Amino acid sequence: MTGTPDGAKPGTIAILIARYGRHWLISEAVGGGYYAVRRHSLSEEVLERRSLSNVMCAGTLGEMARRLAVENEREGRVPGQ
Repeated sequence: MTGTPDGAKPGTIAILIARYGRHWLISEAVGGGYYAVRRHSLSEEVLERRSLSNVMCAGTLGEMARRLAVENEREGRVPGQ
C-alpha cells in the first residue's frame, strides 16, 4: 500500500491499521508504545516453523511498522494484503 489513508497524518497509527489491520489488531499501549495481536492466532507449530508471533509490542510506530513488515515477509504476504 502506498500513500496515506483518508484522514490519516503521516506517522499515525491509522497508517499501520490501514496497511495491516486485516490480519492484526493494532493499538496504543496504556503504559506507552504500541501492541499488535493477530486477529486469528496461529498454532505453536506454525509460529515456531516460520519464526512468527501472535502478539507484538513496540516502543514506537516505526518499530511496530518494521516488525509487522517482517511478519508479512515471513508469511509470504504482499504489503497491504
